[in-house]
Amino acid sequence: MKKILMSVLTITILIGGSLYFKNQSSYSEYASMQDDKTISEELITVDNNPKDVKTENENPGNEEPPEDTTLDDERTFEDIALDKRLDADRKSNERTYREEGRTGSSIRPTIEIPTLSIDDYIGIYKTVDAYMRENSDRFPEPADNGTRGSTSDPRIQNILYAEEKSGIIAGFEDENLVAWAVKKLDGAYTNLLLGRTSAGEDWQVLSEGDVYQLRKEISDGN
Repeated sequence: MKKILMSVLTITILIGGSLYFKNQSSYSEYASMQDDKTISEELITVDNNPKDVKTENENPGNEEPPEDTTLDDERTFEDIALDKRLDADRKSNERTYREEGRTGSSIRPTIEIPTLSIDDYIGIYKTVDAYMRENSDRFPEPADNGTRGSTSDPRIQNILYAEEKSGIIAGFEDENLVAWAVKKLDGAYTNLLLGRTSAGEDWQVLSEGDVYQLRKEISDGN
């Protein structure tokens, strides 16, 4: 009887030991697999690129790109958008003037613009025509009314009719200042800045240039 009990005990111990080592082996394998999975997940980013491998478009150091609201030529993105709109507006004017003999603008002023009389406009046209003839190497002759007229650029309007005037327009009243947009021979538009000392006096060309050149002249006084 004693031998039978010893045999049963031995068998029990062997079976229990076998199951224990089997379980331990399975657990070790499972733990190893989990570790491998964790390591793999850490190496893979959301775009399936290894973290330590840099792509062509990756920013070194994971730094945020600088926010630059201006371009090299000092134009803001708002300037670029408005320049494109002005270009489309001018092309539309050229077409409607050729086809229908009229002009207009879809761009509305953002500041109050002085009201000018017919005599004022006659004087402006005379001054602009004379300036274009004097510079016939840059301007067409005769002038086309579809390619010249009071500027619709609100940036220039804001410069001219702001409360504080500086530079070349210092001392001028609003009703004695006007900007005329004119197309040149090369197809680009420029602005003639005109001024007069008082109502009834002749208009004079104070400056010529795009909005960026006029902005510098007026703000810097150069």
